[in-house]
Amino acid sequence: MINKLAKAQKSWVAKLILTLTALSFMSLFGITGYLASASNNRTVIKVDNVEVSQAEFSYQFQKELNAAKNMMDIDLNDEANDELRSALTNAISQRMVRDSIIDRTAQKYHVSFRPELISRVVQSDPSFKDIAGNFNPDLFRRVLSENHISEQEYIKSVTRGLAEQILVSWPTRSIAVPDVLLNAELKVDNKRRTFKYVAVKPQELKVDRQISQEEIEQYYEDFASLFVAPETRDLSVLYLSIADIADNMKITDEEIKAYYDEHVENYEQKEKRDVLQMMFENEEDANKAYEKLQRGADFYYVASVDAKQTKEETDLGEVQEDELVFEIAEDVFALPKGGYTKPIQVGDVWQIMKVANIIAPTKTPYETAAQEIRKELLSEGLYDEIYDVLSKIEDELGAGKTLEEIAPMFHAEVLKVEALADDGTVKQMPEKLASLVKSADFIDAAFSYAVSETSQTIEADEGLAVLRVDALSETHQKPIEEVTSEIKALWENNEKTAIAQETINDIMHDVENGDDLTKSARRYGLHVYKSQPITRNETFANLDYNAIRELFIEDLHTPYQTMAGDDYLIAVAEQDFENSVPLSENEKALVKFKTEQSLAADLQKAMLDSYAKDYKIKIKYQLMGIEE
Repeated sequence: MINKLAKAQKSWVAKLILTLTALSFMSLFGITGYLASASNNRTVIKVDNVEVSQAEFSYQFQKELNAAKNMMDIDLNDEANDELRSALTNAISQRMVRDSIIDRTAQKYHVSFRPELISRVVQSDPSFKDIAGNFNPDLFRRVLSENHISEQEYIKSVTRGLAEQILVSWPTRSIAVPDVLLNAELKVDNKRRTFKYVAVKPQELKVDRQISQEEIEQYYEDFASLFVAPETRDLSVLYLSIADIADNMKITDEEIKAYYDEHVENYEQKEKRDVLQMMFENEEDANKAYEKLQRGADFYYVASVDAKQTKEETDLGEVQEDELVFEIAEDVFALPKGGYTKPIQVGDVWQIMKVANIIAPTKTPYETAAQEIRKELLSEGLYDEIYDVLSKIEDELGAGKTLEEIAPMFHAEVLKVEALADDGTVKQMPEKLASLVKSADFIDAAFSYAVSETSQTIEADEGLAVLRVDALSETHQKPIEEVTSEIKALWENNEKTAIAQETINDIMHDVENGDDLTKSARRYGLHVYKSQPITRNETFANLDYNAIRELFIEDLHTPYQTMAGDDYLIAVAEQDFENSVPLSENEKALVKFKTEQSLAADLQKAMLDSYAKDYKIKIKYQLMGIEE
C-alpha cells in the first residue's frame, strides 16, 4: 500500500516537493476541528479506526501549494505545472498514511506520554523562548497562530513524534554492520574511476540577435509578476541593543565593595606546595626507603625502586593544606622546601611525603578585582534590567509618549528605516539596525501596523525595539521603461539557457545512439575533458556529492546527463581502478556511518511496513486526485 504511493516521481520536481513538505511540516495542523464538522467530508485514508478526511487532505494540500508557490515564485495553478501538483499530492499522501499508521500503532501498544513530559518537550523548543531563554506562553501562542496551528494539533504532532521515536527510531538506532558487508562497502567506496565529460556553459554562449521591442513588451506581459514593486514602509525605530542596556546599568562602588567582601575567598590564593609521595604496604619497607633518603638518595629513584611507582604516580602536584588527608596535612605544611616526612601511617598504607616547592599565598587587590566584579554584576543583573527597561517602555507608550520623547530616557535616538519590504530588503537604514531589520519579528511588526501607529516592544535576539510606521508605498507594477534592462537580461539568459539545453540534448542523443562523446562534442565546437581517477568521495567539474554517487552507479561507457551549478554536463565513465591508497580512518568511519544509516533507514521502513500489515488500510486515491 505504501509502496504504491511511494512509486511516484524520481524527477527533480518530486525531490523538491518532498523537501518542501518536510520544511513546512508544522504548518499542516490547525483547523482539523473545523474540517471534521464540514459537510461532504468523506474519508480518504483509514487505518483501522484512524481516519483522515477529504477536507483535511484538501486543506493541507492547499497549504503546501501556497508554500510551494511562495518558495518557487511560480503559479502552481497553471496547467503547465501539473507535475508539481502531482508530486505534491503524492508527498502529502505518503506522509498522512505514515502518520496514520504511527497513530494506530501507538494505540495498539498503549504508547502514551504524561502531560509533564509533553510540556517539557514543548517548553524546550527554542522557537518559544524569549530573549532571556525562558519559555514564553504568549510567544508560544503567537507562533502557533502565525502558522495557523491550534495548540491541540501542535501537541498531537509532538506526541506523534515521540511515539515514532519509540516505535520506529529507537529500535533501529544501534545497527551493527556485519564485517563482510562493511568490507564490501569499503572496497566499493575506495574504487577509483575516470570520466570523460563535456560541459555547456550558458553564460559563455553568444546570442546572435537582439531582443525586439515587441518581445520586450511580450516579456513584460508574460512575466508581469517579476516586475512588481512590493509594498514598502518607512519606519522610525527606537532600538536598545543589549550592549546599550548594559551601558545604562548603574553599578555603584558600594555594591562592588560589598561583593568583594562577601566573596573575598575567591580573590585569595592560599599557600600551595608541590608535593611528592611514595606509599608502602608495611612499615618495614617504608623505613628502609626513609633510610635511603637520609643517605642522600633521590626521592624519585627511591619511589621507583622501593615503592615500584612511576614518576607520574610519585608527583602529587600542587596542593593546598585542606586538600590533603588530615593525618599528613599538618606535617607536610610544616616542612621547609626540600624536606620530607618520616613514614606516616594513613589507613592501611605508610607514606613518605616531600615538599619540592612552596608557592606563597596571594591576594588579588580590590582595585584589580573591581573591574571583573563590575562585569560579573552587570551579567547577573542584565536580564532583570532588560525586563525593567521593557516594562518602562511599555508604560511610557501606554501613557501616550512618542518614541522621540521616550528615547532620551535611555540615552538613545530614534533611527530611520526607509522603504522596508516584507522580504527584508531595505533602501536605507543605519548599520546598527542591520541584523534587527532582517529578523522575522521585526518585519512582522513593521507590516502589522497602520501609518502613524506604534508597535509594542519587540524582543529580538539583539535587544529591544519599538517601531512606528511613518509612511507606506503600496505594491504596484513597475513601468516598462524602468525594467527594460531587467527584461533584456532575462531574455538573454533564457536564450542562452535554451541554446545550452538544445546543444546538450543533441549531444546526449548522439551518444545514446552510438556516437563517441568526443566526436559529437567537436561538431558543436566543444572540448571534451578527462578527469583524474577519483573515488566517490571526490569530485570533478564542480559536481555535487549526489551527482558523483549517481555517476558511480552507472555502468562504464554509459552517458549521464546532469547539472554542475548552472552548467549542463554529460559524463561517461571510462575505466575503473583498484585504489592503491587505503582509506584513512576518518574515511572508514564515514563509510561505516553511512552504511549504518542506510541499514537503519531500511529497517525503519521494514518496521513501518510490518506494522501496516496488521491493519485494515483503505485509501481512496481518486478523492485525493491520484489515479488508481
